[in-house]
Amino acid sequence: MTEQSAIVCRLDSRPETLANTLGFGLSFSAMIATCGIVFFTGPAIPIENPATLIFASLFILVPFKQETLSTIQKIICFYLFSITVNQLSVQYFTVSIPLDDFNVSYSIIPLLLCGSGYLTTINTKRDIERENIFYAWILTLIIIIVHIIFLSLILNKFYGYGYERNISTMGNLVLYLLLSILLWEKLGSLRFRQSMGLVSGLFYLSFIFTNK
Repeated sequence: MTEQSAIVCRLDSRPETLANTLGFGLSFSAMIATCGIVFFTGPAIPIENPATLIFASLFILVPFKQETLSTIQKIICFYLFSITVNQLSVQYFTVSIPLDDFNVSYSIIPLLLCGSGYLTTINTKRDIERENIFYAWILTLIIIIVHIIFLSLILNKFYGYGYERNISTMGNLVLYLLLSILLWEKLGSLRFRQSMGLVSGLFYLSFIFTNK
């Protein structure tokens, strides 16, 4: 490769690098924003054992090279993020329009940030991985829906699926489905996992010192 060709390649890669850096920042800011809102407004759901969550956050910081351990880190990282999003899913802010007022869950904030980060990122090498996680979630949703229908027919008056037959159950499933699709690719990056783990660890550590 000539020097001129190398310069052209570097120039061509700049937009992709900038887009991926912006995508990283937007997705990572979802964790910061979520933790910040929960910390300043107070947890809607009590955090009973933050020490365990701190330990899980520290586990994410370890730079494992084995694919199996890296996958476990990705799952734990997404789980820790989901805990903070779950805190927001039961908190609402009011949006006023000329005709009416309606409540919007604070969980829309991390969803929009993750979505923006996903759309900004340029990466064609992980299309297969994206499809795999998407189909895995679709299969999970189908199993849950069939399970709900089957038990609803048997236990029509008693079956509540933990949420008193509230439609928010399905809403939460769809929320975490979208978040997993939007974040799974970035969770493959050690730097991204470590950044998420650091913020998560500091977040749960703050509850020990502030006694919230």
